[in-house]
Amino acid sequence: MLRVPLDQIRPGMVLARPIPMPNHPYKYLVQRDREIPAELIPRLRQWGVHEVWVRHQDFEFLEGVIDEGLTERQREVYQRVRQNFEAIVRGSAVELDLTGFQDSIRELFEFLKRGAAANVVLQKLDAYDDYLLAHSVNTCYLALLLGMSLDRYLIDQRPFKAARQAKELHLLGLGALLHDIGKLQIPPEILNKPGKLDPEEFHLMRRHTVLGYQMIRHTVPPTAAQVALNHHQRWDGSGYPGRVDSQTGQPLGLLSGTQIPIFSRIVTVADVYDAATTHRSYCGAKLPVQAIYEMRTQCLGFFDPVVEAAFYRIVPPFPIGQIVTLSNGFRAAVVDFNRECPLRPKVQCLYTPEGQRIEHPSLEEIDLSLYPELAIVAVDGQDVRPFVEALESLEPADALV
Repeated sequence: MLRVPLDQIRPGMVLARPIPMPNHPYKYLVQRDREIPAELIPRLRQWGVHEVWVRHQDFEFLEGVIDEGLTERQREVYQRVRQNFEAIVRGSAVELDLTGFQDSIRELFEFLKRGAAANVVLQKLDAYDDYLLAHSVNTCYLALLLGMSLDRYLIDQRPFKAARQAKELHLLGLGALLHDIGKLQIPPEILNKPGKLDPEEFHLMRRHTVLGYQMIRHTVPPTAAQVALNHHQRWDGSGYPGRVDSQTGQPLGLLSGTQIPIFSRIVTVADVYDAATTHRSYCGAKLPVQAIYEMRTQCLGFFDPVVEAAFYRIVPPFPIGQIVTLSNGFRAAVVDFNRECPLRPKVQCLYTPEGQRIEHPSLEEIDLSLYPELAIVAVDGQDVRPFVEALESLEPADALV
């Protein structure tokens, strides 16, 4: 099976994975193994679906890298967040279902632990009808993956905790899930404004960190509540809201470096990446390689170097199953992530430069790390050479530390 963006779907393709309903974890808009009719394609666009997995006889081995149980856990978290957020907006609830959140996050974490070695296929939820909900769940998922890879660093950064408590990843997940809850108090016309915010609107938008913290500080553990307050802090001290009075929300000075709680530093990275790679009402999603390029070149000083380096080791710039174009003109599918050389994954060729289909792609597998003269130059028809060339000219991510 292969990932196919919506604009490349053709009638007659067969779905390899079901398309779930946005508001129900166990019901589907379209079942797997259904042939896609022409009239379904515009409906997928209306539903907010941006890519699908389709059957391909030479790539059925990729089926094993997708965990549908994990996707169900994500959708359960999504539904729980939806119910809580909608109740808060209606005014019918003033407190969160903390026990339910923690149970869902623990289940999600257990799924991730069981498949830790295989978590190179990022199973993000599409935004569907609500960006804030999907972004909250995706940021939680990414933060948990990142936290799992930072085992020793968490112990080092939380020296006043016993080692077991220092790695309280369920609290990291809870903080990540609720990091943007303050946006429920931002007027929708500002939250979803397609153009640039004016200074007054921007000031109000920045208030979501303090507003969110004030909403949950008496309900959730302080470690998790701090994430809502501090996820826009920057390693170099340039973020917001800075150090604030926990009672009044008034600024008390800058916050930088290790003064920022470690869970907040982790969520900062996950938040920026997911925001860049998720479709919104006013802008399209960026390709993973473009998002990583921007994080490494335009966000200098934003992130904890240790957390940032770990992130690039677990997030592939070219996701498995994605169709790419090589510099020799061949079109190929990504089949494996190279953690040591992320821009040079293993690929299997699908089409010659002349457009002829290759009968046995497995016989044409290329480890791009062994062929420096070859590179990925396009993804989904978009030229990615500027991103690849710039990233390859930088020092390896581990040099950030």
